[in-house]
Amino acid sequence: VVRVLTTGREFGRLYIAMEFVPGGLFEHQIREKGRIPEAELLPLAIQVAEGLKGAQAAGLIHRDIKPGNILLDSEGNAKIVDFGLALVTNKGGKATASEIWATPYYVPPEAIEGGAEDFRSDIYAFGATFYHALAGTPPCDEETMATDKLREAKKRIIPLKKAAPDLLDETCAVIDRAMAYESIQRFGSYDDMIAGLKTALQVALGERVKDASGITKAERRAELRRSKQRHNFLLGGLAVVAVAGIVALIAVSSKPSPKVQPPINNTVVGGAVEHGGESPVEIASRYRSARKAMENGELKKAEERFGALLEDNSVQEPTRSWAGIQAVVAAMMDGRMDDARRRSLLAEKHLSASPAGIGSGFQTGVMPVITKLRRPEFFDITKLDLGSSGNERFMGCLIAGLKNWEQGGLDQAVPFFRRIASESSLGQDVIMDWFQQAVGAYLKDYDTLSAAISKRNPATPEECRASIDALNETLTLLNTKGRARFNIRARQADLAKLEQELRKPVPDDGGNVMDEIDAQLQEYRFAEIVDLLSKQNGGAQGGKRQAVLRIAQAGQVFFADIEAALRGKAFSLPMKLEDGTAVASLIIPEGEDRIMAKLASGLVREVRWQEFPPDQLLALHDALWKASAARADDLRHRTSAIAFDWLSGDRKRAVQSAVSLSETSENFKKLWNAISADLPE
Repeated sequence: VVRVLTTGREFGRLYIAMEFVPGGLFEHQIREKGRIPEAELLPLAIQVAEGLKGAQAAGLIHRDIKPGNILLDSEGNAKIVDFGLALVTNKGGKATASEIWATPYYVPPEAIEGGAEDFRSDIYAFGATFYHALAGTPPCDEETMATDKLREAKKRIIPLKKAAPDLLDETCAVIDRAMAYESIQRFGSYDDMIAGLKTALQVALGERVKDASGITKAERRAELRRSKQRHNFLLGGLAVVAVAGIVALIAVSSKPSPKVQPPINNTVVGGAVEHGGESPVEIASRYRSARKAMENGELKKAEERFGALLEDNSVQEPTRSWAGIQAVVAAMMDGRMDDARRRSLLAEKHLSASPAGIGSGFQTGVMPVITKLRRPEFFDITKLDLGSSGNERFMGCLIAGLKNWEQGGLDQAVPFFRRIASESSLGQDVIMDWFQQAVGAYLKDYDTLSAAISKRNPATPEECRASIDALNETLTLLNTKGRARFNIRARQADLAKLEQELRKPVPDDGGNVMDEIDAQLQEYRFAEIVDLLSKQNGGAQGGKRQAVLRIAQAGQVFFADIEAALRGKAFSLPMKLEDGTAVASLIIPEGEDRIMAKLASGLVREVRWQEFPPDQLLALHDALWKASAARADDLRHRTSAIAFDWLSGDRKRAVQSAVSLSETSENFKKLWNAISADLPE
C-alpha cells in the first residue's frame, strides 16, 4: 500500500504528500499492451491481494479497486493507492456507504444496491480488475450507474476462459470465483485467494520451462492450435475455390460491359481541401467515422479514431493535423483531462515538425493553447492572441475554454464559449457547426450551476439535506460531462460534511489547547497532534488551535526530512541519548521503519527519536542538510527546524529564529505573521 507521509493545508488548499511511486499506473500497462501475460501479471495480483489483506487487518474496505488505483514502483511491484472511498468496518466486518461512488466496470453487485459491504466486495473489484488485464477488455462494458442495467450486466459476465481461451484453468478459476455475483460464493479469506494465485503462478512458470526438445509447454500447445487452424483453413479454402469457380463461370457467361470509375472527389476536412494521398477514399471514410462518433456523443470512440488518424503516416495533411486536434477536444469534452493532455503532447509534436503546422494558422490559432494545456493557470481571453479569423482560431478558443472549464475555472471558460457561439461563418466543415452547438450546452450548464450552487451555507442540518436533494435533481439537468457534474458532487460533499458538523455538540472550550497536546509534545508525536487539532473547529480557542496545527504540520516535515536522509545510508555524528549513552552513527535500513544506532561502544541497537534530547535532533537535522549534495530548499529546512524547536525545544529561541528569518524571507514572514499572534506563550 502506498505510504502517506503527511497531510495539511497551505495557501488555502488541502494537500496530501505520499511516497513517490515512479513506475506509472497499471491502467497504462493495460492500455499499452492490451493484455498482460499470466506469468507477468500473477505476481502483481498476489501483491495487490496482500495489500488488501493488510487493509482488512486495519478494518478497512478500499471500495475502489481498479487498474487506475494500482501503481507500479521502479522495480515493477504493485502498490495500492487512493483510499478516498474506503469504509471502516464495524465488529461484524461490514459497513454501509451513505452514497454510491464507484467505477461501473469493477463495482461489486452489493454496492450497486447500496447494501452492506465487507472485504469480499474488494475481492470482486480485484477479480474484475485482473479480468480486464488478462482478457484485454473489462468484464462489464456497462458505463451507467443505473441500478437495474448495471445489475443485469453483472449477471451476464462471460467466464474468463471463454473470453481468453489461451489462459490457464487455474488462473481463470481464481478470477471467476473472485467475481461471483453472490458474495458468499467468493473466497472466504484473502489467504485462500492468494493460495490459488500462487498455484496458478507455479503452473504459469512451469509452462515456460523447456523440455528436452527445447520447446515450452505453452509453445507446444500454441503450435497444436495453429495446426488445427491451418487444417480448418485448408478445408474452408477448398470450399471457397469451388464456389469461386462457379461464380466465375456465371460472370464470364454474362459478359457485362466495362464501366469507367468516376474520379474521387476532394474531401473537405477542417475547412481545408484534402488532395489525394495514399488510399484517399479509406482515409476520408475513417475521418467521417470519427466525426460521426463525435456527433453521436461517443467521445471516447471519437478520440481513439481521430488519434489513430494522427498516428498514421499515410494520412495526408491537413487531415492528419486536424485529426490530432479533434482527438484532444474529444477527450476534453468527455471530462478526461489526463487523456487530453496525453493527446496534446502527440498533437504538439506533430504540429511542430509537420509542414502543415509550421507557418500556418495552426501556429497562431492552436499552438498557443496546445503547448500550455498541461500548465495549471487559466487562459485569459483578454491576453490570449489566437489571430483574427479561421477555423484554427475557433479550435484554439474551444480548447482554451474547455481547459478552463475542466480545471474548475467556469467563469474563465464562459468568455471563450460566448465568443465561439457568436461566430457567424465557420468555413466548409459541418463539424465546426457541431462544436458551436456543443458550446451552447456548456453555456446552459453554466447557468444551471450558477442557479443551483448557492454561495451561502445552510444554517441547519435539515437545510443541508434539502440542498443535497435539490442538487440531485440538478444533476439530471446537466448536458455536459466532466467538471459540471464534479462541481455538483463536490458541493454535495461539502454540504454533507457541514450537516455532520452542525449535528455535533458544541465543543467545550474550557481547557487550554496546549494542555490537550502536552503528552504528545514530549514524545514528538506530531502526527497525533495534527490529527487531534484537525478535528476541532471553532470555539474561543479556534485561532490558537489553528496556529499550533500549522506549527505541528511543519514539525512533521522536520522528522520526514531526517528519515529520508537516513534511509539506507548510515550517517556518522557524535550524539547522546537522554540517559547519556553515546551514539556514533544512525541508519534506517531500506524497507524498514526502525532507527538503528551504532553506539560508541560498538554495539548496534534500535533506538527511538524520543530517546534523543531536542537539541541533539536539531544538530542532526542541520548536519544532514549541510551534508546534502544538493543543499536545496533552505527555507523548508529552516522553517521545519524552527517549528520543531518551538514544539519540543526552546520556545523563546524558536521565536527569535523566526523573527530573524522573517527579515530575509518574505514568504516566511507572511506565514509567521499569520500565526504568531495566536501562538501560546
